Amino acid sequence: MIWAGANLSSYEMAQEAMEELGEQPISARRIRRQVEAIGEARVSQREQQVDSLKKMSFKERRTGSAAAEAPQLAVVMMDGGRYQRRDHFGEEGVPAESTRHKHWRESKVGCLLSMRSDIHSSDPCELIPDCFIHASAVREIAKTAEKQGLEENPISEVSYAQVTKESNQEDQHKPPKLLARDVVASSQCSDMFGWQLEAGAWQLNFPSATRQAFVADGAKTNWRIQRAHFPNATPVADLIHALSYAWGASQSVVEDDLYSKWAQLIWQGDVKQVIAELTDQQRTLGKPPKEATSSDPRYRLNRALIYFTNNASHMNYPEYRRDGLPITSSHIESTVKLINRRIKGSEKFWLKSSSEHVLQLRADHLCDSKPLAPFWQRWHADHTGSNHYQTAG
Repeated sequence: MIWAGANLSSYEMAQEAMEELGEQPISARRIRRQVEAIGEARVSQREQQVDSLKKMSFKERRTGSAAAEAPQLAVVMMDGGRYQRRDHFGEEGVPAESTRHKHWRESKVGCLLSMRSDIHSSDPCELIPDCFIHASAVREIAKTAEKQGLEENPISEVSYAQVTKESNQEDQHKPPKLLARDVVASSQCSDMFGWQLEAGAWQLNFPSATRQAFVADGAKTNWRIQRAHFPNATPVADLIHALSYAWGASQSVVEDDLYSKWAQLIWQGDVKQVIAELTDQQRTLGKPPKEATSSDPRYRLNRALIYFTNNASHMNYPEYRRDGLPITSSHIESTVKLINRRIKGSEKFWLKSSSEHVLQLRADHLCDSKPLAPFWQRWHADHTGSNHYQTAG
C-alpha cells in the first residue's frame, strides 16, 4: 500500500494497482491515510537525525558515521521542483483571483551520490565535445531560464544523456561512474533542507571521503548551503546551465559562431574572458531598462553577465576534469523529474503536511541504501510486540 501510494501518480491509481496486482480491494482514502501515517513517522525519524547532528561538535560533523564506508568520490547535488499547494485556499479577506499565483511551491531535492572516477595529471579533454556546441537541449534550458527571470532556478528535466545523444562524435569526456544514489526531498525552507541534506550525507560517511564535490546551478541558496554544510566539497557550477546563459547572450549580438567561442572558453575555465567580452557588448548595447523583457538583447546580455560574475569561482572545469569530478547536474535533474511524477500536476493540490509525507516516502524509495528496510523491521516489531532480534551474520 505504501509503495503504491507513494510512487504511483495518484491514490486512485494506487487503489487500482492494489486491486489488479495485489487482489486487495483497498480504497484510495485508506491508502492515503496509511501513506500519511507512515510518512509522518519517517519525517519524525529524519528530524531526529537532524537534531542529533545539530548536537554534534564541528569535528564530529566533519568525521561522518563510522557505520558506513566512505565512498571514493562523494558528490552532493541539489535543485528544486514545483508542485501545487492549497494551504491558502479560503483565506479570509483574500480574493480568489489574487491567490492563483500562490498555488505553485518549490520542492527541494538533493542527491547524495557515491561515485568512482580517475584522477588525471592534465585535462583529459581540452576541447569541448560537439554535443555541447550543437545540442538543442542547451537552447531549451536557455529559453526556460529567460521565462523565469534572474532570481529563480531554471527548472529543467534535460539530462547529460539527452545532450550527448544529439552528437555522433566519440565523447572524450568520461564523467564519474555512479555507484549508489540516495535522495532527500522536502517542502521545508532552505535552511532546514541544508540540515536534512547534511544529515543524510553524514549517515553515508560522506565527510570522510578524500574527494568531495557539490554540484548545482547558480542559485545563491545552493552555495549558501554548500558553505554552511559541505565546506570541504569543491563547489561546481553546472556546465549545462552555464552554456545556456552563453547561448542566450550570443543571440543578442550579430557575430557568427559567438556561442561556439564562448562555450569553448567556458569549457577551458576562461570565464574571465567571457565576462570581458560580455562587458564590451554591454557597452555597445547599453544596460537594460527596468521594463525590458526577455526578448530584449540588453536583458539577455545582462542576465549572462550577472550569472558568470556570480559563479566564476565555481567554473574551473579543467581542474574538475583533472580531479575526476562531475561537471553537470544531470543526476539531480533526472531525480527532480522522478519526484515530480508523483507530486506535480495541474490537477494535484496538496497540503504542506501531506506533501511532506509523500516527498519523504518518494525519496525513500529512490534511495539505493533502502532506508525503509530497517524502518519496517522496527515498525512491525513495535506494532506486534515482538522482540528486536539481530540477524545472524
